[in-house]
Amino acid sequence: MVKRRKEEDIAGILEFDGRTSEDPEFLEWLADHKSRNGGKIRVSQGGKGVRVMFSKDADMALWQRRSEAATKGKKFVA
Repeated sequence: MVKRRKEEDIAGILEFDGRTSEDPEFLEWLADHKSRNGGKIRVSQGGKGVRVMFSKDADMALWQRRSEAATKGKKFVA
């Protein structure tokens, strides 16, 4: 029997320091992402915070801008 390994295209990985997967703001970001029907993302716990793996560059860029806006205390508008 031959085992097949599923390979996925990965655009990149972001780790959000100090956040957990139960963080209310992070959950809001996830809900927004699902409502937009964007690319696939995978969430796991990293060394310093929640780690998110993206299949699309545009999704990764959006999350990065959103994180930077949250760090600066600004409201992010997509």
